[in-house]
Amino acid sequence: MSELFFKKKGIAIEKIASELYLLNINDRLPTMKEFQESYHLSRGTVQNALSFLKNEEAIKIKSRGHLGTYIEGIDYKKLQTFANAQRIVGTMPLPYSKLYEGLATGLYTMFNDQNIKLNLAFIRGAKERIEASENGTYDFAVISRFAAEEEMKKNPNITIALAFGANTYLSKHILIFSEKNKHEIEDGMKVGIDADSLDHYYLTKDLVENKNITLVNYPANQLIHAIRENEIDAGVWNYDEILEKGYTDLNYVDIPVKDYHEKISEAVIVCSRERLMVESLFKKNISIEKMHDIQNKVKAGELVPRF
Repeated sequence: MSELFFKKKGIAIEKIASELYLLNINDRLPTMKEFQESYHLSRGTVQNALSFLKNEEAIKIKSRGHLGTYIEGIDYKKLQTFANAQRIVGTMPLPYSKLYEGLATGLYTMFNDQNIKLNLAFIRGAKERIEASENGTYDFAVISRFAAEEEMKKNPNITIALAFGANTYLSKHILIFSEKNKHEIEDGMKVGIDADSLDHYYLTKDLVENKNITLVNYPANQLIHAIRENEIDAGVWNYDEILEKGYTDLNYVDIPVKDYHEKISEAVIVCSRERLMVESLFKKNISIEKMHDIQNKVKAGELVPRF
């Protein structure tokens, strides 16, 4: 019985510390009932958790009568400790473009400014990154808004912790051809597709609809090699890398713009709904405006990538 009690208390402390981390001095403290309903905890468990955080001086609160109870003092470092968030580990795409380098640099810089240790792992394919985030291998994953929303349709355990706006993930995709005289996908072609990349998969399937072609499963980051070696006739690729690496020998055309393409261009942070503190850390410490500034400076060569 005592072991179960301490386990429940520990969970309550972690969840409540995560929510309090988003508050500031003079903000109203959620009521007992609000805490109970949010986390499905008993009144006594909530009271014990709040008493613990007050005794440890993570928060100082004061009642204002019928107006409620308000935050009078708050120690964010202690709340981080009690929410098990002194260190954060995430995964993002391989940093082959300046936008990705800027994104990684922005995350590293802003967390470092708050003395939060950030470690990044680079994994190809949104599916792999989402799974690694959901199963707890990593605290969060960087993917496109489109990939996030597609995954959330069938997986209610994933949530968007923070979104950075259009063109923070990439500027656009283009369609590359192995032959210089080709400008559209034709029947009989072999077209590369990366089944592990939700963005690449949907874009490609859209482009080849009603075409009599052969889909060749190929890692997206190897498509240019496959095109040059004539292993495939066409494939979708990130325009940013084409520009940055000076691939002037490649024959490519723009993809007709559709509504969902803007969602593919936007970088978002996803995490498990169970990791409330991860969401709180991003909302509290990561500035979208500063991220845009850092990405632009990395792209322009005014800031050396650091991650």
